[in-house]
Amino acid sequence: MKKIELKKLFRISDNPHSIALGFSVGVFSAFTPFIGFHTVITLFVVWLVRANYFSSIIGTFVGTPITYPFMWVASMSVGSIFLEGEKLTANYFKDVSIYSWDFLNLIKPFLFPFLFGSIILGSISAILSYYLVKKLVIAYRKRKHINTKGN
Repeated sequence: MKKIELKKLFRISDNPHSIALGFSVGVFSAFTPFIGFHTVITLFVVWLVRANYFSSIIGTFVGTPITYPFMWVASMSVGSIFLEGEKLTANYFKDVSIYSWDFLNLIKPFLFPFLFGSIILGSISAILSYYLVKKLVIAYRKRKHINTKGN
C-alpha cells in the first residue's frame, strides 16, 4: 500500500473506531473471490455497520494484481483443509479455454473451498487490521497533537 494512502487514512476526520472498522471491511472484501465487486460489497457493508467509507476503499487496496495470486493460493489451501475438493495442479486447466462453458464446470470443485478459505483468511486479516489501524490512528493523532501543541 502506498505511503500517501496511509497518510490519508490517518488524516480522515472520523473517530479511530470508524476508520479502523471501515478499513477492516475493505480488507475482508479484498480476500473474497468476487473480483469487480469488492468496492460494491465494501460500501454496502460499511453502510450497514456505519463505518468510514473512505477508509474502507483504502482497505480494498490490500488486494492488487501482485497480492491476489498469493491471497488466492492461500485461500484455496486453507479452504481445502476444511472442505473436500479436487487438488489443483498445473495441468488441470491445460486444455480449457476461459471463454467456454467447460471452464465453469472445471472451477466448480474449487469454488466452495476457495470461498470458505477466503472467508477464514479475510476474517483473520480484518480483525488484525482493525486493531492495527486503530492503534496507528490513535498514535498518529497523539503525535500530531503534541507537535501542534508545542508550536
